[in-house]
Amino acid sequence: MKLINKFNILIACCIAVLSGCSIDPELTDVYGEEVAWSSEANLELSLNKFYPLIGQTYYTSHINQDAFADILKKNTPSESSNLFTLGSSFITPGENPLGNWDWGYTWIRNCNEFLDGMQTNGGKLSEDVKLRAEAEVRFFRAYVNFELAKRYGASIIIFDRLPDGSQRTRNEPEEVWNFIAADLDFAAANLPVTVPSTKTGKLTKGAALGFKARTMLYAKRWSAATDAITELEGLGIYDLYPDYEKLFQIKRAQHLENKESILEFGYSSPNFGYSFDYFFCPPGDKGYAQVSPTENLVSAYQMADGTNFSWSDTAKAARPYEGREKRFYASILYHGASWKGRTIATNEGAVDGYAIGGGTTSTGYYLRKFFDGSVKTQDEGFQPGEFTFYFMRYAEVLLIKAEAMAEQGNLAGALEALNKVRKRAGFAENVLAGSKEDFMKLLRHERMIELAFEGHRYWDLRRWDLARTVLNGTNLTGRVPVPGTGGTFTYREVDADNGKKRVYLPKYNRFPIPSTELQRNALIEQFDEWK
Repeated sequence: MKLINKFNILIACCIAVLSGCSIDPELTDVYGEEVAWSSEANLELSLNKFYPLIGQTYYTSHINQDAFADILKKNTPSESSNLFTLGSSFITPGENPLGNWDWGYTWIRNCNEFLDGMQTNGGKLSEDVKLRAEAEVRFFRAYVNFELAKRYGASIIIFDRLPDGSQRTRNEPEEVWNFIAADLDFAAANLPVTVPSTKTGKLTKGAALGFKARTMLYAKRWSAATDAITELEGLGIYDLYPDYEKLFQIKRAQHLENKESILEFGYSSPNFGYSFDYFFCPPGDKGYAQVSPTENLVSAYQMADGTNFSWSDTAKAARPYEGREKRFYASILYHGASWKGRTIATNEGAVDGYAIGGGTTSTGYYLRKFFDGSVKTQDEGFQPGEFTFYFMRYAEVLLIKAEAMAEQGNLAGALEALNKVRKRAGFAENVLAGSKEDFMKLLRHERMIELAFEGHRYWDLRRWDLARTVLNGTNLTGRVPVPGTGGTFTYREVDADNGKKRVYLPKYNRFPIPSTELQRNALIEQFDEWK
């Protein structure tokens, strides 16, 4: 590193990310290049700056990404996700609301600066400490490269060391995926299996293996994905948390055993919390209600007995929110739901009622998952939140395992993994599939429900090459209760997209190289579909 950083900035970062760390740093007025590597304590301060990558914004960025898919709708018409999904704006080399090219290059350089600095100045550190530190940073470098790869078709320029200023051409996808896999293999080999409770949230071997499985799923390297999961499960420390709803209500300060958490980011209110609830809660909670679940998602939640819900079924349509599976009640606020000592009412004119224009639901539904329902914010106001954010949890690993096994022709193993997730959701009967095609329908449904609002849906549709049908030429809907006689309601279907059709162009399956990169790098060439 060539810059001189104020030491108090790094102290603040350390407190924010790992307040339980017991290693005392070397105190000094300024943090010079050589001081960063003079002790393990100072090394930890340098490492801590990478951890906000995995969850500093709680689930806000994931919600925003899911609003580009079919499960969430931003309530304000002028939101960027609405403009792009409805064709008022288009992704171009000059404008991309889901692009991250400059972000990726900045963080890759940060990773390589750390590795270069430790190699040059880390003579006072033990080999074990240096290996573990390198493993952590290479995990983060793999994460950044993966986030670039899933957007730009694994064709972007990668650096395994500090760039020398020379220009470079695009990489081949195999080269990119090999590079990511190598970083994660190194991380898995050199990270600890467990960490002390005071360091909960630090990277572990399981985090590297689980994340490798996710990256290999996108790479369509099915065997590599299942191999990573086999090694992860061989550690014998991960399992599903018994209660889906309570899983998302765990606070770091409670020190609860949670075998489902593979990698998490913890918060501590009031000094280090988040404002997620304030922006996304219903107006009756004094929240800003920026986003609403769609009927496309709500109707996909099955009945508790495993049968499908349908508005065409007269009995189910009369009581649409009774008898659904557990994850529905843990994830969705609907008309008639008990919430914070009151009853949600989404009929027009009610405090939480349907309307177009923002500030309230545009579909008849609100989020429930991730909110703290124990605080009556309508009376007490909002305090910084402190629920745990999960970068990766074991349920996702099981769904990756299920998909990768199906792709390798092992339907029995795929169904076993899938049904483990469904059993935790309360289903008594296992689902069956006679073919890979039938199984994939089950798998896609399960990922949509189990991982709802966790930022997977848009990218799943892209990698399955389904976005061109699911997100193009369609419209999202909602259901608004209409009062009848004797306290009854019927439910009127509404067009959440206001009469417009969604637009997803085939070339969106790989985002364009930004214009700024084309201008500063003469050797890089735009993708054919974007020329």
